[in-house]
Amino acid sequence: MNESYYNKDMNSSGFDFSETFSVSPEVRNSMRVISLIVYSLTFLLGVPGNIFVVYIAGVKMKRTVNTIWFLNLATADLLCCLSIPFSMVQILLDHHWPYGSVMCKIIPLVIVSNMFASVFTLNLISLDRFTQVITPVWAQNHRNLFLARLFCVVAWVLALVLSLPLMILRHTFTDEYSNTTHCTIVADEEDESISGLLIIIRFVFGFLIPLICITSCYGIIARKLGRSHFRSGRVFRIMLAVIVAFFLCWLPYHMVYLIIWYGETSSALAAFAVGPLAISLAYINSCLNPILYVFMGQDFKNRVKLSLRRVFERAFSEEGTQMSQSTQSQQMHSV
Repeated sequence: MNESYYNKDMNSSGFDFSETFSVSPEVRNSMRVISLIVYSLTFLLGVPGNIFVVYIAGVKMKRTVNTIWFLNLATADLLCCLSIPFSMVQILLDHHWPYGSVMCKIIPLVIVSNMFASVFTLNLISLDRFTQVITPVWAQNHRNLFLARLFCVVAWVLALVLSLPLMILRHTFTDEYSNTTHCTIVADEEDESISGLLIIIRFVFGFLIPLICITSCYGIIARKLGRSHFRSGRVFRIMLAVIVAFFLCWLPYHMVYLIIWYGETSSALAAFAVGPLAISLAYINSCLNPILYVFMGQDFKNRVKLSLRRVFERAFSEEGTQMSQSTQSQQMHSV
């Protein structure tokens, strides 16, 4: 036959499938090669980049609310980047799971909890900016390091709670026909229905609700300040770029798995063929944020003259307080 059967179990994604789809060897090999290239670039850029962000925001800079947000994001991204070699080895082994039953629970837990922690942090960033612009007096009186740390802890706790079902239900099994081991939660119809429910939960809480929340916050902010004023803020531009990058990277990931699970057979087959690429794209987000911090600040000509440390310090500097004070002053003069 010209087609090979490919198990519907993309372990590195945190989702599980038991059915098989026929995918041509050419497409399958192409996706593997592209995925490995993307994984390699993401790892090589993401690990040192996020370590540098953690070092600058967590050690060298004065602690502010902004640095806490960026430190939290960089921590989540770093954990995800450090899990990439496990996924690469699995792809090289043609999706054989060589790590045992314990890592079958831990690795997907790290990946999915990182997704939730990242998106929850982005929500916190948007809500923080919203309060500074819309309710500047309240923000000036209540915006502090303790609340920022507390909300970050809450974000991680919620991320772990939403990811725990994945860890509890996962297990390994050996396919006697191919003599390969797989990490999955699909074993019977009941487990299969649970897998479908988890996909919906992750899409709703990890993408849809945050998208509505974040776009609403920034839409109201842009209307309040005016587009020119909104776009001129350095920190606002950085954070908007981080948010746009997150959703562009994760949208294909969610769409692929929704189509695979709930779409027609032909659509599911096409989605499954590009599944590895969608997963790779999701990983790219973990290495983009440090790059965005560099290129979204002031004029690039001035930026290249600065040391990397100075670049990141400027990117993380507190700008929102001055902006909210300026907004408040404008409101007082207009009364």
